[in-house]
Amino acid sequence: MASEEDKTITSGSPSQVSAGCSPVLVNSLTYLGTIAAFLLAYFLREFPGVPFPAVGCLVASTAEFGKWSSAGYVLMALWSFHFLRRFVEVLFVHEYNRKMPYVESVGAPVYYWGFGFWIGLSLRHDLGYVNTYLTLFVVGSVLFFVGEVGNGVSHLQLRNLRNSKNNHLLFQTKSQHVVPHGLMFELVSCPHYFFEIVSWLGFTLATWALPVVLFLAASVLTLSIYSYQKHKAYRAEFDGTEGRELYPPNRKALVPFVF
Repeated sequence: MASEEDKTITSGSPSQVSAGCSPVLVNSLTYLGTIAAFLLAYFLREFPGVPFPAVGCLVASTAEFGKWSSAGYVLMALWSFHFLRRFVEVLFVHEYNRKMPYVESVGAPVYYWGFGFWIGLSLRHDLGYVNTYLTLFVVGSVLFFVGEVGNGVSHLQLRNLRNSKNNHLLFQTKSQHVVPHGLMFELVSCPHYFFEIVSWLGFTLATWALPVVLFLAASVLTLSIYSYQKHKAYRAEFDGTEGRELYPPNRKALVPFVF
């Protein structure tokens, strides 16, 4: 689920919401609260037993690594890093052009805090969690950081594009939108969404907890829809007529060469 707004890819004038909440405030509280919910669930003592697979590992290791309790702190660090990065981006990277509707302002925290609490709970060794295999843990952790770096770089590219007020390409359309170029933008319209999925795929491989798998599935579904809509808007606006740039015909929406 993505709540960031980037202004470079919507077609026409941005939609305005006359009533709602500050997206900076809502997203900041949402992301910090998601970390807090995870930590609360992870460290809350004397929590009633929860049956498998609501908590526990779906692909548990039978080796000594499965009992390494410090792995939980590594997973906690990965989770916290992701949402701290998103919190920083809310303050210094993203640009919001509308208020956040009240339903979305309530729904986003409920969604993230709920998953944060459940995931923190599911990774507790005292409730039955056993680490997955070391190879999966390492590969997943590395993949997570690849996704984090790619996501952050893509967001910075979009910010730099918005700040290029002297770029003549901004005046190709009345909306002053521009086609992003460079790095993964040459392959897909929404590399920030692609790398978001990469991050959660990595976290899934490193944990193999049911709520993480569900969180990944929800992210894939949501970001697939968002990326298709943005890709469609790009192609409609940049049609190569009246001096406008033709949108790269081979560029995909979300997954390079595939979708």
